[in-house]
Amino acid sequence: MRKWLALCTFLVAGALAACGGGGGGTAGGGAVNPPAPTPAPVGNLPLQEAVGGSMAWVDPSTHHTLYFLDVDTATGGTCTGQCLTIWPVFAPSANAAANGNMTIITRSDGTGKQWAYQAHPLYTFTGDSGADQANGDNFPDFGGHWHVARPAASSSTPAPGSSSPPCSGVYC
Repeated sequence: MRKWLALCTFLVAGALAACGGGGGGTAGGGAVNPPAPTPAPVGNLPLQEAVGGSMAWVDPSTHHTLYFLDVDTATGGTCTGQCLTIWPVFAPSANAAANGNMTIITRSDGTGKQWAYQAHPLYTFTGDSGADQANGDNFPDFGGHWHVARPAASSSTPAPGSSSPPCSGVYC
C-alpha cells in the first residue's frame, strides 16, 4: 500500500511539474507573453455606448450623452450665449485628434474648439445628470430641435448633404 501511495504521489507531482502548476514558469522553459495592453485613448475622443436602448456618442470622461442641434452650422454658430449655459460645448482636450467623421472645429463665435460628428457640432445637456440619460432628445430649443448624436450605422444623425452609405466603424 505504501508503494502504491508513493507511486501516486510521484505521478501527481510529475504531472503538476509538467503543467507548470505551483510555479511561475512554463513547461519547456518558454517565455510567457503577457496580453497586449489596451491602447489608451488619445485625447477625449467620444465613445459609443448604449443610451436608451441604442448606440449613441458619449463623453468618455462622464459617459453623458452627446447631442447636436439640427439648425446649428458646421462651425457651431447657432448655439451661442445663453444656449451654451444649457447645452455646453463638448470641447476637445489638448491632446485630442480627429478620427474619421469625428472632427475638431473652430467655433465661429470665437469661444474655442469643439468636437463635431459628420459636421454636426456636439454638446452635452445640463438636464442629464448621469450616464444612459437622453433627456434632451427631440427637445425644441434655440430655434431648432436637439437630438442624440448616434453613429450613422445605428440611426439618426444625418450626414449633411451626404448620400454615401452609412458608416460602420467605431469612429466613422
